[in-house]
Amino acid sequence: MAKAVAVGAVIALSCWISIHTRQPGGLSTLWISSGVLVGLLLTSPRASWPASILAAFVGNAVIRASQGDALYSVIGLGIASTLDACLVALVLVHAIGDVTDPAKVSRVGRIAVACAVVVCALSGAIAASVQAGFGDAPFLSVFTTWFASHTLGMVIFGTLTVVTRAQGRRLFGKREHRRELAFTIALIAAVCLAVFHQSRYPALFLVYPPLLFSTFRHRFSGVVFGVTIVAVIAIAETMIGNGPFYLIPNASPGERILLLQVFIASTCTLALPIAIVLTGRSFLARRLRESELRYRMLADYSRDLVMRIGTDGERLYTSPSAREILGWDIEELRGPRWDLVHPDDVAAVVRTMDELRTAGGMTTITYRVRHRDGHYVWLEAHARLVASIESNGAPEIFCTGRDVTHRVEAERALAESQRHLRAITDNMPAFVLHVGTDERYTFANEPTYRVMGFDPTAIIGKSIREVVGETIYEEIKPKIECALRGEPVSFEIERHFKGERYHYQSTYVPELDANGKVLGFYVMSSDISQLKRTEHELRLLARFDGLTGLANRFHFNEAAELALARHRRSERPLALLYLDIDHFKQINDSLGHAVGDDVLREFAQRLKGCLRVTDFAARLGGDEFVVLVEDADDPEVPEIIAREMIAAMHAPTIVGGRELRVTASIGIAFCSRMATNRDELLHIADKALYEAKAGGRNTYRTAIVEEPVQHRING
Repeated sequence: MAKAVAVGAVIALSCWISIHTRQPGGLSTLWISSGVLVGLLLTSPRASWPASILAAFVGNAVIRASQGDALYSVIGLGIASTLDACLVALVLVHAIGDVTDPAKVSRVGRIAVACAVVVCALSGAIAASVQAGFGDAPFLSVFTTWFASHTLGMVIFGTLTVVTRAQGRRLFGKREHRRELAFTIALIAAVCLAVFHQSRYPALFLVYPPLLFSTFRHRFSGVVFGVTIVAVIAIAETMIGNGPFYLIPNASPGERILLLQVFIASTCTLALPIAIVLTGRSFLARRLRESELRYRMLADYSRDLVMRIGTDGERLYTSPSAREILGWDIEELRGPRWDLVHPDDVAAVVRTMDELRTAGGMTTITYRVRHRDGHYVWLEAHARLVASIESNGAPEIFCTGRDVTHRVEAERALAESQRHLRAITDNMPAFVLHVGTDERYTFANEPTYRVMGFDPTAIIGKSIREVVGETIYEEIKPKIECALRGEPVSFEIERHFKGERYHYQSTYVPELDANGKVLGFYVMSSDISQLKRTEHELRLLARFDGLTGLANRFHFNEAAELALARHRRSERPLALLYLDIDHFKQINDSLGHAVGDDVLREFAQRLKGCLRVTDFAARLGGDEFVVLVEDADDPEVPEIIAREMIAAMHAPTIVGGRELRVTASIGIAFCSRMATNRDELLHIADKALYEAKAGGRNTYRTAIVEEPVQHRING
């Protein structure tokens, strides 16, 4: 009963918040309660659903009635609002089961979004019929607003509620990462406030970079908090009359709200799939690590001595082979039995076990254990800290050991180890080689043959210099010398092979004997060419405009700051040309955005044809372009460039078989000795641009910067 009352209270509060975002027509911008109810149902036992659903309907109806809604609206919209949440929850439980299972996150995301769209369309039809039948609201307007607000609320707050209920405090991340999460969310809030607290610039795209950063860094936590902050700020600022949507002339409140909903939907569409993919990838990686650990445990189990040791030193399991190796019965070895360890080795064993319990991982130690007959047996023990399956994940040490006393047994162990090494390394996506102290190869795995095209046995016994050639040898010689000194080294290297360029990440790991003497080193080299190509593509996407191929605003900001720094240091003149296409909006409005894009591409090509090698061109957005000229000794230099640009545009622009006359206006800010900042330089050039437009367009004007904040215009 108490839980049902709590559910009703939560739904009532969320309804009250949503209703206060109502627009003309009586419907809300973002409906929160349906998403909250879905999350509560999916994370509650099925037996509690009827009471929770009834409490949710009552809470919904009470709030609607308290706000003065008509009875038909209270009942009809309350039923529709509760129904869509119930249907989504039923479908997900039937199709998925436990929606909090990380293994199902990708499938949950696909089914949940598809189901939310269909169900919200159904509930929207019911709500629109009620409003159109009993009131005077048009069916299509009510349906559109309902569908958008409920779908968004379902996706955002359904995810928020499920993640919050499933993770609890873990939603805020690890303690050491919470400050970063808070900073990231604060950054999103600051950018969103900057975008929506003004109505001069269409800067909605600025919200996405910090949101994507939050998604990549914090997965679902970043998405939930980030999208919620964006939605709250966007709705609040739009409600009070601020934001980029007010740049649209003569737009009705309903149209602005529709655009706001589309914007919020785009943030979800951008962030949620990325979070789902990253979470699924993390889960698969964790499953892979667990699988590898189990494989290693099974492989080691077949060896001589196997033990499971608790954190208190008690042996939880000892394999039967202990009787053959040490002569002791298994029951006699159940306790810690430090008395069986050689006195000279006790301190080393204790220290190793303590380090293993503290740092985890795996370690190897060789020590002596007293046989039942009185003599000591040398054991080489491989120990790993693992989570116990039988003790609810409590840590324990899994240890395998073998008798290395006799040389024959040592040789057999070495042969077995080499066989396992060959089987493992031949199936690794990397080159694995071993080099002796004489710099000759003693081992090469199968991928060496698949990639390099020769039998790996053909290089055994040959020197590195013989195999790779003199040029490459001189390049890697310092790394070889480092490894032969006993120091691990990792580096990246680029190679041309079979007409293609490859990038490799190589690691040289020294091989040491028991006394620390270097016996050679292992080479592991992985092909990271695809990663490098992906990194290069991402850098291009981040710094260049996808339409024109010119630098984007981000890249321009970097270049401008560097140019200004050089200008202040050398006191060499600096010029900035600010260009836009005359009457470009008319081209877009009359011929369509596709033609407008073709015009922008042609304009950018002609612009590049007028520049020198040292000039820097960028597209700031829309039809706004800038050019940085650093070696302009006097204003005539940028003016020559401006005249060439204007002349270049005189030739007709052929777009889709249509001949267009396209001209451009240019504003020039020329800074001789007085340093200024980027924004001021842009502002001066912008004012000169408007002077050029006022002068009849298809021309330029130059602003000579005489003081940091003073300038004069030359026509």
